[in-house]
Amino acid sequence: IKGYAAILMTGKVGEIPEPVKERLAKINLHSDNLVKLINDLLDIARIESGRVEMRPRLQPLKPLLDNIADLLTPQLGAKNITIKLSIPDDIPAIEIDQGQIERVFINLLSNAIKFTPEKGSISVNVIPRPDQEKLTIEVADSGIGIKKEDLGKIFDEFYRAENEINMNVKGTGLGLALVRNIVAAHHGRIWVSSEPGA
Repeated sequence: IKGYAAILMTGKVGEIPEPVKERLAKINLHSDNLVKLINDLLDIARIESGRVEMRPRLQPLKPLLDNIADLLTPQLGAKNITIKLSIPDDIPAIEIDQGQIERVFINLLSNAIKFTPEKGSISVNVIPRPDQEKLTIEVADSGIGIKKEDLGKIFDEFYRAENEINMNVKGTGLGLALVRNIVAAHHGRIWVSSEPGA
C-alpha cells in the first residue's frame, strides 16, 4: 500500500490533482502508523520469547538523554512544556542496548508530553544507587495523573486508561508494554506512582 501510494505521489504515472495528493498523503501516514503498530507487536513478542538479543555496551547516559530531549523539542515547544534533565556528573557509563533504551525514553517522554497540559513541566532524574551497579531513572511530569484502578494496568498490552486525552488522541496501547519488556530484558524494573492531578 505504502509503495503504490508513494509511486502515485511522485506523479510518475500521471499528474495528480491536489485533492488526490492530500488523500494519498493520508494513506501514506496511516500506513506508517500500521507499520509502527505491527513492528511494536512483533518486538514485544520477540522480546518476551527471548528472540531479541540485547546488545549491551557501556554507554554514558547524558548524551543519550540530551539527544532524546533534542529530538522531542518540537512536541515540547508546541505545548510550551519545559524539560529538565538532572544527571549527576559522576554517573558512570552503564551497560545498555542504546537503541532499545532510546525507545524506552522516547515512549516515556512522549507519554509525558501527551498527558501534560500546556506550560507544564517534565523532569528526568538519574539517581545513583549505593551498589553503583544500577541506577534509578525517574521520569516525572505535571500531567493529569492516573487513577488508582489504572496504575496496575498501564504496562499491559493494548490498555489505555479512560481519560479525556485518550478519548481524543489515537494510540495503540503498546508503547508502555514495549517499554516494560525492554526494561525487563535489561534486568531492570519499571513502576509508576501517580494519582489524578499528580
